Amino acid sequence: MPPALPNRPIDATLSVTKAARLLGVHPNTVRAWSDAGRLRYYRINPRGDRRYRLGDLQRFLAAAAGGAIRDLPPGVARREILRAATAGLATPAAAGHGAQGDPEHIVDRQADVSLLVELMRLAGSTGDADRALQQTVGLLRDATGADLVAAWERVNQQLVPRAAAGAEAARVVALPPDSGILGRALARGSAPASVASPLARVARSHDPDHEAAGGAVPIVAAAPAELAVAIPGSAGSWGVLLVAGTSLTDRDAELATLAAEAIGGIVGVSRQTEQVTQHLHRAEALRRVASDIGSRLELDRILGGLADHAMVLFEADRTAVFLRHRDGQALAEVSRGLSPAYLGSVRSLPARSIQAAAIAARQPIAAEAYRDDPRGADVRAAVVQEGFDTVCSAPLFDGAQLLGTLDVYHDQPYHWSAEELEAMTSLATSAVVAIRTAQHYEQMATWTAQLQSIQQLGTRLNRLTDVREIGLAIAKELRQLIDYHNVRVYRLYGDDLIPVAMQGQVGEYTDETPEQLQVRMGQGITGWVAEHRLAQNLPDAANDQRANTIAGTEDDLDESMLLAPMVFEDQVLGVLVLSKLGLHQFSDDDLRLLVIYASFAAQAMANADATDRLRAQSAAYERQVRSQRALLQITESMLTTFDAHAVLESITERLGGLIASDNIAIEVVDAQTGLLTPLTARGIHADYYLMPWEPDETGIATWVVERNEPVYVADERNDPRVNMFRDTGAQDGCLIVVPLRGREGAMGVLTLERLGVGASFEEDEFELVQLFAAQVSIALQNAEVYRAIEVKARTDDLTGLYNHGTFQEWLERHVVEGTGFSIVMVDLDNFRSVNNTLGHQAGDTLLRTIASGLVAAGRSKDLVFRYGGDEFAMILPDTDAAGAHRVAERVHESVGRIGGPGTRWAAEGAAVSASVGISTFPVDGTSAASVLLAADRAAFLAKRSGRNRIATAAEGLSLEDEFSLQEPTPVDPPTTADAG
Repeated sequence: MPPALPNRPIDATLSVTKAARLLGVHPNTVRAWSDAGRLRYYRINPRGDRRYRLGDLQRFLAAAAGGAIRDLPPGVARREILRAATAGLATPAAAGHGAQGDPEHIVDRQADVSLLVELMRLAGSTGDADRALQQTVGLLRDATGADLVAAWERVNQQLVPRAAAGAEAARVVALPPDSGILGRALARGSAPASVASPLARVARSHDPDHEAAGGAVPIVAAAPAELAVAIPGSAGSWGVLLVAGTSLTDRDAELATLAAEAIGGIVGVSRQTEQVTQHLHRAEALRRVASDIGSRLELDRILGGLADHAMVLFEADRTAVFLRHRDGQALAEVSRGLSPAYLGSVRSLPARSIQAAAIAARQPIAAEAYRDDPRGADVRAAVVQEGFDTVCSAPLFDGAQLLGTLDVYHDQPYHWSAEELEAMTSLATSAVVAIRTAQHYEQMATWTAQLQSIQQLGTRLNRLTDVREIGLAIAKELRQLIDYHNVRVYRLYGDDLIPVAMQGQVGEYTDETPEQLQVRMGQGITGWVAEHRLAQNLPDAANDQRANTIAGTEDDLDESMLLAPMVFEDQVLGVLVLSKLGLHQFSDDDLRLLVIYASFAAQAMANADATDRLRAQSAAYERQVRSQRALLQITESMLTTFDAHAVLESITERLGGLIASDNIAIEVVDAQTGLLTPLTARGIHADYYLMPWEPDETGIATWVVERNEPVYVADERNDPRVNMFRDTGAQDGCLIVVPLRGREGAMGVLTLERLGVGASFEEDEFELVQLFAAQVSIALQNAEVYRAIEVKARTDDLTGLYNHGTFQEWLERHVVEGTGFSIVMVDLDNFRSVNNTLGHQAGDTLLRTIASGLVAAGRSKDLVFRYGGDEFAMILPDTDAAGAHRVAERVHESVGRIGGPGTRWAAEGAAVSASVGISTFPVDGTSAASVLLAADRAAFLAKRSGRNRIATAAEGLSLEDEFSLQEPTPVDPPTTADAG
């Protein structure tokens, strides 16, 4: 009961909290009624605080008594409670005429209604159960004014306190289930309580009529009063509710009974929530586990994650994942907390074991007290030794194929519920998918590696022609993909199978020798495979009836073997053999891979000769590339130099590097004599090739020049066209002779010779020589054109002598070299009278004649130049002043003989003489300009002193102050092209 409020004036205002106390409801309920317009209020400040007048609250209560309140908190049950609780209120007409119409009684009933509404709200809550229980006992304590309200839960053989409120809450402790009034309440109140038959009086211990109604029976003790009500549960009483106080009424008993029902609802909702939560948690856990193991591709990581997740998911102490192998054994790939002895005891999947039972049922099976379970009789000793109590085994089936089992162990007794077995089934299903995916991934990775290995093998075999090297290459590649202890590569020679390559990895094989392993066709397993051409996978080779035991080895050795014949174009070339210690060591996939390798080995051995041919062809291609590169380089050199000799030397050198030969030579036709003239030669007979041809001498070279076509002489000893060298005589060998073609026919030949019996040239070499000959022809033509252009640029058109520009180049060159030389300057006297008297054509003729005379007067090493129109110059290398004077005298005499007295020129009145000047380097000048000035000054002195004489540089010094270097007389072009 809420405490009575003091008397207040009818217009007094109350806060929300006090108004709620007056109405017996929660303050939020008052606010809800106010917001809905059912209850008048006033706002007293900007914050929105509310105040209620006492008169408005009383009128609201009167309206409630008449059933006018419709907007109570939602819920049909709560409306029904309110209707039931207010059914006994007096109508407005009866107000004030009895206890039912008393305003205080109306307030009490309204407080009960509010309590029941809150209890039902808590009963329907899905939040924190402990908090709801504490709120429930607190509300009941506030409503009854009791000293203590407490709720106990029955757990096994004890009453465990769950919630308590009041001054005596501290004394609430765990109690036995038969303790006093609590035990009696539990014994009587197994059915849900009912409010239909409230207790008539609190003083009696029970009401037989109420018990007959089937409700939970409140048990009331003597003063100080205690009221105990059984709290209903899903299977009997969940617990008991105790209300203790100095005075308890029938109303308190009714409220306690309803509170017990509310607590039962709270507990029921909580348990349902826990179950749903547990299911959701397990489902989420399974989803995470499936996602985790399904996201991995490595089998060992998948199995490790599966074992760890299973331990966490089922709170296990140990776990193991067994996978079944080709030999039928189930090996523990991953285990947690299990000994090797126990794992070994179940690897054969004994018939009386939980694993065998689960496999037979194709579903998870659990067994508590497994040591005493008849389904584990075959492994009982191992189970006792291991010390666990409960085991659950789930088979891992991929369709009809058994992959293995997932086993979960608990050291203490553990009851596997149907939901947990279902979860175990889901986990096993996810594990199967992940394991199979990982196995497929590993298989794909293996196939990828095999394909790469096959590609690598093909690449390696393309480079091998030796049988043993081929065998070793195959053994090395096989080692990367198939785990073996020994490999042998047999090659069939006649009827004998001889090991050409062998590698032993362990002691049983390392001492084997080819002589021990050699067998005949049809003998032993190896001979049988060669004879029948059938690959074999032998899981127990020692017990095969075809086996032959090698001398000195064990005859009952546990050994597995793979054998594959090497067949090429329906012919057996040999056998590949792999061996490994142990039984069932190879798979059919290994055999298929070995068959592929055997095919490669057979092809490699059969194609060894073809490989040689391919290499020869490759070498030919390489020569072609090199020859093309050499041709390009020759072309480049031809574009950068016009020195015919240098280009021919380059061509000869490069061609000799591309085509092996004993002799190589280039000969050209002399334009004047028509004879072949050797230009360059290399080889053992180079000196003979450089010998000049005799007139009327013939040979294969002249034959090619006459016909202007290439020829290949395969046997030069017996070819009549070949003119053998006089000192060498007939010899064995072959020749390639190719013409050097010019604009008007062959202008020479290119010859290559190989000596020795059986010597020959390839077709591509013959073609290459022709290409080089074309380059030689181009080089010779370019050199000829270049020489013509160069001569034209450096000589005088009229006289054929070097011109003035060339004179300057030679003069500078001699000065730079620093060696002594002399200059002779020749200035013709009265030459202008020739042009004036006889004409320019006559003058041109005289100039050509004088030029020839000057050349004849000089020495072979002297250089003669036309310096100007009627001026000539000579450079005399390695000549001092005395030597220069002698040459100058011959020059002076030569000019006199040509145009002086007694000549036709003098007879026609055009006599010509020469004024000559001499200078010497470095005596008369240390630079080109100074030594030239000295000679020019001397010639001027000779002309000035009466002409037709010779003057030296020393004599010319007399004119040093008044004479400077004179520009030469301009050279006029010839009057006609054929003048003279």
